[in-house]
Amino acid sequence: MKKLIFSFSLIFSALCFAELYEDYEPSEQHTELTVISVQSNYLDDYLVNLKRTWIRGMEIQKDLGHIVDYGVWTSASANSPNVWLTVTYENMGAMQPSEEKYDAVQAEWEKRYGDEDEVIDKISKGYEEIRTMVDSQIINKVIFK
Repeated sequence: MKKLIFSFSLIFSALCFAELYEDYEPSEQHTELTVISVQSNYLDDYLVNLKRTWIRGMEIQKDLGHIVDYGVWTSASANSPNVWLTVTYENMGAMQPSEEKYDAVQAEWEKRYGDEDEVIDKISKGYEEIRTMVDSQIINKVIFK
């Protein structure tokens, strides 16, 4: 009886192993995930200021085709961390920085928001007083077949 059970478990376990590209595959798109802990009572201020800084930069990059999408996630029930930022790239190659991309983003930023540079700089420097960067990861979605 023990041999029979062992044989069945061996056969069953052999059938249960998933194979990359046969049972699932990683998507080509990659997402940069940044985990942030914003101090209590500052979440609203942080989000409003993020809209004037990081969101604007992401919109420019999206308009220029450097990124696929971005997102800001919060949790009403989490004390820490409580904000997650995502930036999705078409593939790993699209994540590589270049002088051309940098110059294009800077030129577009100057055109759209150049008159607010001092305010934006002050907001950006103030982030360190109300937030802590907890983690940063490059993740990609698993596609099941």
